[in-house]
Amino acid sequence: MSDGKEITLLAEMTFAAPVDETVVGALKLLMTAVRQEPGCVEYAAHTHASDPRRVIFYERWQDQKALDVHGAAPALTAFRATVGHQLAGDSKLSFWQRLG
Repeated sequence: MSDGKEITLLAEMTFAAPVDETVVGALKLLMTAVRQEPGCVEYAAHTHASDPRRVIFYERWQDQKALDVHGAAPALTAFRATVGHQLAGDSKLSFWQRLG
């Protein structure tokens, strides 16, 4: 994934309880900050239509380097510190490359 192609990442988190105002607030802060990061093409969080514990991030990055920098970004670190203890387990990550 380091050939300079745009990368799409789907990152799914499941919380131990339904997403509350604290989590929603942290998600909004995260999205605002991450959208300003170099190489971020698109970054959006969504809640599952029928399971309010699940959140999925749809992320598009210019390249692997930008995604790597994002992984250590202050906004992501702050988000993890704020809500990480509320997660039911590890996030599920899947990486995709755009066709055409």
